Amino acid sequence: MLDTNGYDNDACLINPKLQVSSAEPWEAGDEMGYWPHYGRITAKCRGAYLKWLAGGRAEPEAYIGYVFLFFYGLERRLLIDGQKGEVSDKERLEIIDEVRRLLKVYGGNRSFRGYASNFLAMEWVLYQSDKPVPDYIDFSDRYCSEPFQVVLAQYVVGGKPLPADVALQWIILHPEFGLRTPARRCAKEFRELFVRRYTDKFGEGLVVKPNKTPLKLECRAASPSMRGDLRLKLPNLPNPFILTGPVKKLSALAEECTLELEAYSRYLGRKDNDPNSMAALALLPKELMSRSPGVEQVKNRLADVCSSGPGLVTVDSLYDSLGESPPSQLGKKECETLATLIEGLGFGMTPDVRYHNIKPNPDGKVAIFPQGHGVDFRPSREFRTVGTILRLGAMVSQIDDDLSPSEEATLQSLVKDNRELTAIEKDSLLTFLHWCLRTPQSTAGLKQRLSEVSTVEKTAISHILISVAHADGRIDPQEIRQLEKFYTTLGLDKKQVASDIHALAASSEPVTVGLRDPETSFTIPRPIPEPAIGKGFRLNDELIRIREEETRQVKGVLEGIFSDQAEEEADAGPVPTLVQHSSTPLNALDEVHQNLFHRLLTQETWERSAIHELCRELGLMVDGAMEVLNEWAFDNANAPLIDDGDPVYVDVNLAKEIINA
Repeated sequence: MLDTNGYDNDACLINPKLQVSSAEPWEAGDEMGYWPHYGRITAKCRGAYLKWLAGGRAEPEAYIGYVFLFFYGLERRLLIDGQKGEVSDKERLEIIDEVRRLLKVYGGNRSFRGYASNFLAMEWVLYQSDKPVPDYIDFSDRYCSEPFQVVLAQYVVGGKPLPADVALQWIILHPEFGLRTPARRCAKEFRELFVRRYTDKFGEGLVVKPNKTPLKLECRAASPSMRGDLRLKLPNLPNPFILTGPVKKLSALAEECTLELEAYSRYLGRKDNDPNSMAALALLPKELMSRSPGVEQVKNRLADVCSSGPGLVTVDSLYDSLGESPPSQLGKKECETLATLIEGLGFGMTPDVRYHNIKPNPDGKVAIFPQGHGVDFRPSREFRTVGTILRLGAMVSQIDDDLSPSEEATLQSLVKDNRELTAIEKDSLLTFLHWCLRTPQSTAGLKQRLSEVSTVEKTAISHILISVAHADGRIDPQEIRQLEKFYTTLGLDKKQVASDIHALAASSEPVTVGLRDPETSFTIPRPIPEPAIGKGFRLNDELIRIREEETRQVKGVLEGIFSDQAEEEADAGPVPTLVQHSSTPLNALDEVHQNLFHRLLTQETWERSAIHELCRELGLMVDGAMEVLNEWAFDNANAPLIDDGDPVYVDVNLAKEIINA
């Protein structure tokens, strides 16, 4: 029986006249070529192959070349003899069952798995395409790109919307689009995210109009005797696989999903990182975060906390709800991780170090509000300015340890009446105010920050403090003493407090002032109005004045008062000693495998024969060398470096990520 070229015996044929030497199925593999031919392999290889056949073709340690040699015969029988009508349905089904059995034993070999998967898919195309696709066919394998085109064409010619999984396979198998490292390393998450986003964008699915190019398929047989053009009996269908318009839409969506998984992928790429940890979950897109165990319980707890407006919860109990132990110290990184995770659950947290320039205390509380800041939240300068005013105001309101509703209402009005703030910014600031008023606020560091502020700017800030203190209609001796401390911090004369209180009284109701000595007290009377001289001020009037063009610089002062506090607090501890690590991940490989690694990185796709020559030049066995590099990659990045097949795919981006980590 000749091969398809008609010049030589088929590679699968056993010639009983050839010499055979006794050997085990796992022996003599290094004497086999990449495309073995029974008539050309050594006597020892033939002995090992025949023993494997006689043993029921089930020895798990058998050299994969012997499995391929047998598989060549199945290909010949189904793809050539079968199309001539020489194979009964019963025999055809027996062949399918045998290939599926072989996959269970030898499917760990990437090359065999690909060719066998393609074989099963082509059997469906040639003999059963009028029936649903069997569940044992996996079109996600790039070896199956040819038979998958029949599936795609059937949807298109029928005018049916493409299901999300079919659309994804189109992208995965398309020769001009390759999944990047995040999509491959986080395959499950990528698929789920793509399906969700695809449904959001295309509803029931993308509808593709049939094109006029007829469908023609090439059979990618493993056998070297079937390398010619096989005449396949295909259904009369168009070939939408070559269309560029739909592919651009789908590839853009796939790239969007890949970008959103990059941070999560990098985290998983670091050795020993837990994919179920809080740090990992915080890096997932919102849609995927909800699938984590216990998430609904946490969301219900947060919803209860803020059911009647912003609610406070201790940092300890928040971590406990998330199934995590609170860190001994909350650095900026830990704070960002916590805030990001709360945001992903559909809530917001204050203080959020990213927006409020302050970290929560590990022994303190945070405030929770519904909806949160959103993915694309970018705080405006007005947001930061008002946030600083609120915090200064909270410091003043806490002077007498008695928060009055009028003081809180005064500060709330700064947010609610501000037309420059968005709705999300107002929600965040009102929650931040709620936290500020109920959490002790420290004045540490203010004096140094205000040392270079101009007198005009200091005076404007002092007016804000006086107005907040007077929001309840009374200024007590304790408040006066604290205001004097604030004035000193601002670099102003503390005696100016009294005159500023008088100025406030001149433009509003009488101010009740409690003096230091209990035996003396007085009330500042209402003066006769003098419209021409507007020396007095109220809080809202003062803020309006601050916003005027000639004093716009005050905004920058207010914005900068606390702007770097979180960073400075993070740097407050001793500076760690830098340790120079001379070792790199590559040191885990011996010199010859390092040489192979660097040679492979010169391109992403390789012909199998080229890698075979490269390994021969370096004195390595192909399969063993690829296994060593893949094990090394799994140790360092939890993903394979090499995707075995023909051609062979090398994940260059993953390699760079490992060696640059």
